[in-house]
Amino acid sequence: MRNEKIDSTVPRPKNGEKLPRGHVQEHALRYMRRGLMVGAFLPGQVMSLRKLAAGLGTSPMPVREVLSRLVAANALEETKGGSVRVPRLGPEKLNDLFAVRETLEGMAAEMAAKKSTPALVAELAAVNKQLLTAIGKRDILNCLSLNQRFHFTLYEASGSEVLMPLIESLWLQFGPTMYISLLIPSMPWNASDHEEILTGLKENNAAMVKKWCVHDIRTTCKALLSVAGSQGIELPFARALEWQFDTDN
Repeated sequence: MRNEKIDSTVPRPKNGEKLPRGHVQEHALRYMRRGLMVGAFLPGQVMSLRKLAAGLGTSPMPVREVLSRLVAANALEETKGGSVRVPRLGPEKLNDLFAVRETLEGMAAEMAAKKSTPALVAELAAVNKQLLTAIGKRDILNCLSLNQRFHFTLYEASGSEVLMPLIESLWLQFGPTMYISLLIPSMPWNASDHEEILTGLKENNAAMVKKWCVHDIRTTCKALLSVAGSQGIELPFARALEWQFDTDN
């Protein structure tokens, strides 16, 4: 797997000045949250303080604090040896997470459809077009990133301040499985459900939008369960994405 690049937008200190500690910590949290939600970190992957701190251009302390916050949010877990890793999700936990996803994300999609505008449809269509291109090129990072953008753009259009934090919490927990879902030969990504969602939005058919959003979630869950052992999902040929950081604004 080639190294992938992501814009981490960390401001460069000027004249040797240090960035405020809170700013660095919040940036590290945003980076880690995004990495977990799009699937840049894999189930079972141990978080290296040294590598994360080096990539973010900071000391290990703010990264350690961020990891502790993510452990508290159930997005990461602490091992008996004291290290922090991405949890492996067994079949029971996967079923639980995806069942809740169907309920909350289906609700958000339906609400968004009822408020749909031509601008929303155009934005989602553009994102999905980029996603299809990324799938065709096997551009893993963009597949993951654009898929997350499609879903969150749709859900945010619901206007619900209650649903979005709950949905984000779910994506923090199951997001690391998304990279693996791309590698399952029997169920390749094709974004066909996204096309149905777009059709539903164009036809002002909220029930159709909800139906295909739920179908998309259910299909992914089925694919993941097909490779999930009792100890969780783990594929021998899956490797974590090695993101390179562009710290220039």
